[in-house]
Order: sequence, then C-alpha cells, then structure tokens
Amino acid sequence: MDKLKLTILFLFMSLAASAQRLAVESLKLRPNDLSARNVKNQRHDLNGKPCALLKVMVLDNITKCSSGNIGDIVTEGPVKLIYITSATPSIELSFQYHYPLTINFADYGYKHLEGNSTYELNLIDALQMMLGNGKKVEGSASQGNNVQPNANNTANVGGEPVVNDIAEMLKIADDAYKTKDYSKAMKWYLKAAGKGNAHAQCQIGNMYNYAQGVTADYSTALKWFLKSANQGNTEAQRHIGDLYLAGRGVTQNYSTALQWYNKAVANGDVHALCDIGLMYRCRGKNSEAMKWLLKAAEQGDTNAMYHIGDMYESGSGVKKDPSVAIQWFLKAAEQGDADSQVRVGLMYSDGVGVTENNAEALKWYHKAADQGNAVAQSCIGRMYFYGNGVPKDYSTAFKWYLKAAENGNIYAPFTVAEMYEKGQGVEKNIDQAVYWYKKGAEKNRSDCKEALKRLGY
Repeated sequence: MDKLKLTILFLFMSLAASAQRLAVESLKLRPNDLSARNVKNQRHDLNGKPCALLKVMVLDNITKCSSGNIGDIVTEGPVKLIYITSATPSIELSFQYHYPLTINFADYGYKHLEGNSTYELNLIDALQMMLGNGKKVEGSASQGNNVQPNANNTANVGGEPVVNDIAEMLKIADDAYKTKDYSKAMKWYLKAAGKGNAHAQCQIGNMYNYAQGVTADYSTALKWFLKSANQGNTEAQRHIGDLYLAGRGVTQNYSTALQWYNKAVANGDVHALCDIGLMYRCRGKNSEAMKWLLKAAEQGDTNAMYHIGDMYESGSGVKKDPSVAIQWFLKAAEQGDADSQVRVGLMYSDGVGVTENNAEALKWYHKAADQGNAVAQSCIGRMYFYGNGVPKDYSTAFKWYLKAAENGNIYAPFTVAEMYEKGQGVEKNIDQAVYWYKKGAEKNRSDCKEALKRLGY
C-alpha cells in the first residue's frame, strides 16, 4: 500500500476513534463560585474533611466516577456535579455514549483539587476539537494528529458541519432561537458557551429561566447567568438580580439583587435603572421607585415609561393624574412598546385622562395586536362583539378572540367556547366549545369550570 493510501487510512481510523471520545477543553478553578461551601449540599470525606466540587460541562450522561468521589453524581441539565476528596490526584469518568476518560489533575496545573473549592471541567467531542481547532486531543487515541478545517471553517463529518468560528455558532443559535427551534438553539449555544462566549452562556440561562425547550430550572439558569455575568455581560447581571429579587433558585435577598443591578448600571446598562425602580416599587417604596424609573425613562427605557404611567394612573407614590399617565404611556407606545399601546387604547376606550375615542382606541389596539399582544387582540374582539366604534360583527369578533386565546389570554377561551356553543360568528360546534372551556378551566377560570359542569363534563 502506497504512502498516500496509508495516510488516508490512518486519518479515517483516527476520525472514527475520536468520534466516540471526549476531550478536556479546560479545567479551571472558579474562585468566586462558593457552591462547594453551601452548607445544605456540602459533602465531606471519611475523615470529615470538606470535598471539592467539580462542575462538569458535557453533552452526555456520566454513568460513573471511578475514584475519589463522595456521594451520587448530581445532574442539572448539561452540568454534572461531582464531589471529589481533596487527596484525589485523578479520576476516570464513564459515559453513556462515549468511551471512558481519565483526567489527571496535574496535567492542568493542580496536584489535587482543594476542599471547599469549586472547579469547572469542560468536555467536548474529541472529533470536534480535532477538526475544529487543531488542538491535542486529551484522552484520545488520536493524540498528536491534527486535521485542519476547510476554508469555510466547516468539515462535513457524518453529515453534520463542524463549525469552529464562534460568530457562526452564535448566528446558527440565534436564528434557531428566533424561530423557537429551541433544541437546535441550545445545541449551538452550548458549543459557543463551551468556548467561553458570554452571550451564549446568558442565552442558555434564559432558556432555563423561561422554560424554552427545557424544564424551568432556576438554579441551572443562575449558574449560566453567573458564567456570563462574571465576564461583564450586563443582561446576565440583571437576570441574576431578578432571581434574587423573586427568590427563584436562591434565597430571596433584596440586598444581593441590588448589588447585581448596580453592577449592570456601572457597566452602562440603562435597563438596570428600571429594574432597581421596580425592585423598590414591589417593596412599596414608591418615591424611591419613581426616582429610579425617571432616570431610566430619561435614557429611553420604555418599560420605565410604562411603569411611570401606571403609577400616575393608580396614584402610587404620586398624586393620581390620568392625564399625566397617558402622556407617559404614549411616550412608550410611540416607540413600539406593546403593553403601553394597549394602555393607551384602554384609556381612549374608557375616556380616562382623554376624551373617549373608539377609533383612536382601535388604532392603538391594532398596533399592539400586530406584535402578537393577546390582550390587544381580545380588546379588538370585544369592540366588534359589542359594536363599540365599529359595526357589530360576530365573525370578526370571533377571529380576534380566537387569536387572543391561542396566544394565552386567560379571558378569551370562555368567549371563544361560548361562541362555538351558540354558533355566534362561527359554525356551532359543541366539541370545540368543550375544548376551549377546558383550556379556560386549566387557567383556573371559574366561568369555564361552571360551563363544563353544565355540559356534563
């Protein structure tokens, strides 16, 4: 066999071997991460000495840690928590879909892991590392053999492109996220996050925070936000503040929330000014809230404008003044804020702070409805149902109520169901009526529950 054939064969064998192996991308101490010292979860060795906490980032299930670990492996999404005794020089990890991997801590500058300290271990596909960035593959049969990617930074292996460029990873992930292809988005955000990208880390946190493609997990969300925030990402810093404010995944702590908001403010994030204002408002400190909301509004934050309008309409911390309220709602509405557009519409519809004007109300409802706002869609349905400023039209009313119900409005399911039951604006259909009554009942609507009882369900 000539030299070229031998080279090709060797390369093929190396790729095949690497495809089922993992590689160590990084092992590093997290000095600001105090998870290992958490009294509730802290673990000790047989001599009572505290363990180190190893956070393993890997897209596979760890089935076994061969030595040095205390207690079970804890899985939190892509993060696996392993408590390691401080005298352990190395560990061997077994996986569901990859070959076992031995990690000698000395190879990464650590004689052993220190008790009460938290470390982060990032593992990626050996093949990805081999093709993507040409680094030595740790723990792989293909050590010392590098394959460079093509000019487009991709190589088709097994039908899937291997992308090394972080900007390209983020584009793929962001595009998938926008179309709500959360599985694909998560996959590519994890790839970019594994390379230390703060935006990707923040987005993964968002997905766990808002249950986008994964089960809501505030603790895991916090871990990802912290990774991003520690790199200066202000969105992540604000989200951490939100978690501490609400007590989600952490013990509620207003002081800590404020610290994180202030970090974002110091880094130039206008929205954090609004967050501080809202924190004070939820605590009933309306005067302090107004001070911060005005600071945010002066710098163009539409959410702050909305809440200032709401405070003037309700008389919270200021003298009640609907005419001032609508001016603030209009400031935000004219900049495209859908919630403010709805409030402007309601005030024109009810004649609060302005002269009643159904045509003007309908105009603002449509602006918000075009952005998918379910409340606005329901309001448009109501106007056509009762003929407020428009000819009474059950068919058009049903169309808008149905849009609102499909977008999660809690009031619309009852009306949609009732219109199906009575045949108003739509062909009579009891099965559809029951379906929408049940949807409303799931949102704890008593009128829907009573209707189901009346119909024998």
